[in-house]
Amino acid sequence: MRKKIIVLSAIAALTTASFASTEVEDRLSEMEAKIKKLEKKLKKSNKKLNKVKAHDAGDNIKWGVDFRTAVDKIDYETAEGKEYGNDALLTNRLLLNMGYATSENTIFKGALSYHKVFGAAPAAENGYPQRGYGYDSFDWVNAQSANSDKMTVKEAYWLYMNDTFMGTDVSWTASVGRRPSTNGLLVNMRNDTKAQSPLGHIIDVEFDGASFKFGLDKVTGIDGMSWKLCLGRGLSNATPRFDMSGGLDSKGDYSEDDAALDTIDLAGFIFVPYDDGQYSVSTNMFKANNLPGFEMVDMTGAMSSTVTNTGMMKFIDSDENNISDSWAFNENVGMKTIGDLSGAAISFKADGIGDGINDFLDDTTFFASWAQSKTNPDNNSMTMDMNAVYTMVAQSAQTSDIESTEFKTAFENAMSAMASGDMDAPMKESGMLGSTKSETGTSIYMGVQMPCLLTEDGRIGVEYNKGSKYWRSFTYAEDTMAGSKLATRGSAWEVYYIKPLNEALRFEVRYTSISYDYTGSQAFFGDDGTPMTMAEAKSFGMDPIEKATDLRASITYRF
Repeated sequence: MRKKIIVLSAIAALTTASFASTEVEDRLSEMEAKIKKLEKKLKKSNKKLNKVKAHDAGDNIKWGVDFRTAVDKIDYETAEGKEYGNDALLTNRLLLNMGYATSENTIFKGALSYHKVFGAAPAAENGYPQRGYGYDSFDWVNAQSANSDKMTVKEAYWLYMNDTFMGTDVSWTASVGRRPSTNGLLVNMRNDTKAQSPLGHIIDVEFDGASFKFGLDKVTGIDGMSWKLCLGRGLSNATPRFDMSGGLDSKGDYSEDDAALDTIDLAGFIFVPYDDGQYSVSTNMFKANNLPGFEMVDMTGAMSSTVTNTGMMKFIDSDENNISDSWAFNENVGMKTIGDLSGAAISFKADGIGDGINDFLDDTTFFASWAQSKTNPDNNSMTMDMNAVYTMVAQSAQTSDIESTEFKTAFENAMSAMASGDMDAPMKESGMLGSTKSETGTSIYMGVQMPCLLTEDGRIGVEYNKGSKYWRSFTYAEDTMAGSKLATRGSAWEVYYIKPLNEALRFEVRYTSISYDYTGSQAFFGDDGTPMTMAEAKSFGMDPIEKATDLRASITYRF
């Protein structure tokens, strides 16, 4: 009897389990069907969402803001000991960065710039604008100079990217427009921003052009190896619309003008032989054609009583009074196309010194860079030979001591005689940087940025650079109010401190000190760029800047 009960219980249990298993299977099948329906609905929803996103991407540009308010204390000391400066130059600089991607491969990027001195710029005592006739608005430095309250285009370019080039593992990009050519590698550190192109040691100037970059790391097996072709145009020779310089005989809108400066073109490349994320080496070479410079073209009338200012600008008054009614470029000084310039640089950077030595070294960045420039003058025109003037005056004064009374008197007499036409001014072929020969200049640049031990997230940087007699960089747009420190023919030191205040705000204080061994550091490529020692410049009646400092405190809002 007991065995029968056990058997019946087992049969009942198996039957119940069978019924339960069938019920579970039915429920699972039902749930699976519901899940499939939900998946279909989700797919439809995702398609709609993607369409909405695509529509939104087509209608909107992503914007970013970089707004800086700064106060600069600028001081200059001339070779004669005169002092100039500004105790509190207040400026606002706004960069509106924009980006838009129609696909993963094609991107548009741009930046609008506003950089202005606080307040208005009233007329000076002579009735002319205080900053009306300088080169603040020169196209190479539009966004970097505090020139007006106008919004200008700093960058505007399209960028195409692809992981393969002609079926190879070479990644590549192509870009055309107003390219990002300021705040490059190494220079970007003191601005606490991402490095742009090219190397900041030799090129820091706004430019229109194109670039083509090829990633070589996959095909060579060398970390970070790449090669980039850079092309640019710094000036276009084109007659403006409605130009009347030909009188009633029109030259045609935007035709080439034989009397104007030649078109300036630049070509070069950036080659990165190695970059593993910590240690990197970058090189840059370029050649720029048809560069302009100022020349002393004629001494006749240079000291005429009708000219009240014989610098780059002159004020003409037919009544021979001190107040003029009109202004013009001094015909004794002209800007001409004078030759070509080539340049090269090699830079080493270490993002972290050593490997795990200590936290301080791990968070310290060190860099060193060497650069060279070389002129190629065309010597197609004539300019005043200042070396011949020096020799002639020394013979007349019977002394080569440029500080002596005899030398200064003889120099003044010679200038007067040339101005009156009693003596012919010694002339020579135009040359570049005051020389008819090809001249080579060099520069070294090094620095370190490290954590500030007194604050939790502050950083301190120290930089030094030194340029030789004929050094000429293309760094006209460098973000220093006292002029480009990297253009210095002499020595420059800089110390800065950066402190994030919150996610968007950061505070910076920076001190730049420049000591010039030679004149012409901040000039163009002609006689204005002639390197002279301070003593030589004084002997010719000049009083150039010998020392310059810029102390800046700023707060930047960036997102």
